[in-house]
Amino acid sequence: MNCKPFIPVILASALSGCITFPTEESKEISVIWDETQRIQHCTLKGTVFGSEGHFYDHFLHSDKDMIWGTINQMSIKAAALGADTLYLYRPFQFVGSVTMMANAYDCTSSASKSGLEKPVNP
Repeated sequence: MNCKPFIPVILASALSGCITFPTEESKEISVIWDETQRIQHCTLKGTVFGSEGHFYDHFLHSDKDMIWGTINQMSIKAAALGADTLYLYRPFQFVGSVTMMANAYDCTSSASKSGLEKPVNP
């Protein structure tokens, strides 16, 4: 039996990363897009980036899984900054990967001061 045709598949599988899963802290992060009124009274904690997929393994993951993993990466980073909300920017256009950028905000403390409720995940 000739195994040479399977070598590229084995190599690609070995090089491929897995999709990022949420942590307990990152599950509490609200993700919003194009709703500036929801961050009006929030405190900016920083900017975060996330990226899933590579030119050599993007065919092993669905676009949906790479987007989900990218948002999970950013949520983990936002939670580490003490934020509770991600305000997403338009995704960068890459072939074979998903890369996104977002501002991380703390809206809980400002919500209690302004009478607003914490944003709810869409």
